[in-house]
Amino acid sequence: MLRTDAAARVIKDLWTSSARSGERLWAVAPEVITKSDPRGRFRQWLAQPVDALPLDVFRILIGLISLAYFVRTLRESPIYSNPDGLIDHSLSLSIFQITKMGLFHPGISLFALQSIFVLACLGSLALIAGYHVRVCAAVLYAIVVSTYRWNYPVMYIDDGIMHLMLFWLMLLPVGRTLVLSEWWSQRTKVWRRWKTATVPGTAARCFLWNVTLIYVVAGLWKWTSPMWRNGTALYAVLKLPIAWTPDFWGPQHMPALRVLNYAALLLETIFPLIFLLPKGSRAKYALLVALIGFHSGMIATLQIPFANFACIAAAVVLFGPELMSWLGSKPRSAQPLPGTTAIGSSGVIAISFVVVLTLAMLSSITLPQWRTPVRLKTAVVSDDASPEGLLPLQKAFFAPLWIAGLAQQYQLFNWIDERNYTIRYDAFDGARKIDPARIFIPTTRGTLLQAYVQGISWMPISVRENRQLRESIYIRSARRYCRDSAGPGNITVYSTLSRFDPADPRRIVEHNRSMLMQFQCRDGQPLMQAMNLNP
Repeated sequence: MLRTDAAARVIKDLWTSSARSGERLWAVAPEVITKSDPRGRFRQWLAQPVDALPLDVFRILIGLISLAYFVRTLRESPIYSNPDGLIDHSLSLSIFQITKMGLFHPGISLFALQSIFVLACLGSLALIAGYHVRVCAAVLYAIVVSTYRWNYPVMYIDDGIMHLMLFWLMLLPVGRTLVLSEWWSQRTKVWRRWKTATVPGTAARCFLWNVTLIYVVAGLWKWTSPMWRNGTALYAVLKLPIAWTPDFWGPQHMPALRVLNYAALLLETIFPLIFLLPKGSRAKYALLVALIGFHSGMIATLQIPFANFACIAAAVVLFGPELMSWLGSKPRSAQPLPGTTAIGSSGVIAISFVVVLTLAMLSSITLPQWRTPVRLKTAVVSDDASPEGLLPLQKAFFAPLWIAGLAQQYQLFNWIDERNYTIRYDAFDGARKIDPARIFIPTTRGTLLQAYVQGISWMPISVRENRQLRESIYIRSARRYCRDSAGPGNITVYSTLSRFDPADPRRIVEHNRSMLMQFQCRDGQPLMQAMNLNP
């Protein structure tokens, strides 16, 4: 039992810390942290300082990725973000009402949106330079969250991981080293200080836990997929429209891809061992090589570069101690430093986030058939469709994440068995065949938008809402063609929906060819003559 004077000092320390700024939240006096106080020892370990330099290397890498991401968003803005583009944003906000919380609302102009994206590019440069890092990260986070909510029908993993990394830059103690203005004024002198600079470690350790969740959840969910278990999933993934060269892969590649399939299934599950292995161990370096190869392979084959580059950037934090040794920094003691430990306001937010996120991921086991998660059995949605993986208990955890702007799920390609659809379009101007890409864009975002035309939705919507979305996609896609077309033309578009046989992906099952729409162009605008609105 604590002595009376020790207890009095504890109360005094806690009262003093609570009256100060959030930098001393959850403080504990060192003399009461004993072997009989595991919570105090845990808090002390959690707040143990870490080297600042690896965190700022991570900051610079994410800044570079953010710059590329917003440059692409700016280039895509006339197609997707534009109120007059391919997405009917008013309709999207009406159907997916959870997306209404954001900076963008109906009535905003393309020029205003592009100005905001230019601002985001400038903010990314400031992030790289180390100028008011947290403020810049907060602005970029608000913009990226508002953008993916504005363009919700075409949101995918690149958007999800990008806004997650910017969220962490608001919490991590970055901007203490690798600051351009300091280097410019002090040059070599500042480098010696940067190599010895330390920062509170709570947020950094919570970030590593979040990275662990990404790999653990994504890896374990893949084990629920029969195609991943029988070694055919990777082949099917590379044949999807989101691959760079889906036509390149054929049955002759199946043996090699089967080996890589099992390698990916195993590695994604064991990558979290990086956190447990001792510094500098050969096994840890081997996993680093595997991790870089894993993500580099996806960058080379799939149109999801930003998420994979961000995961590679996170490896800098994973291997922070090794990086500091390579830079010639003295090894840090593994024992907690003596003295009062302070979690800090950022640490409290970080802990709260990872706890809620972990519970959200664990809540998936409340699904009636969580080992074989709910998947769409056909390309048709119905009025009584139930949200995938969003039962009441899950909503209790996912709702606060969404309100905070964090759309996180980590179920990656475990859906390949039921959603390995490919769509072939045929378009004709009278009897003359034309390039269907002039109507339907063959990019990842374009493919996601076109999925609604086939009744394939990642968020269940009613038949009535699906018909509304299909009609808007038809009209806006036809308008895109007419604006670039020189003649009046009588355009007819057909589609053939195909999918792989889960038992044998080398066998493609084609559904009946169907007419999607027919229209004429008049003064740059489509005159719709027929539209197939049935899912």
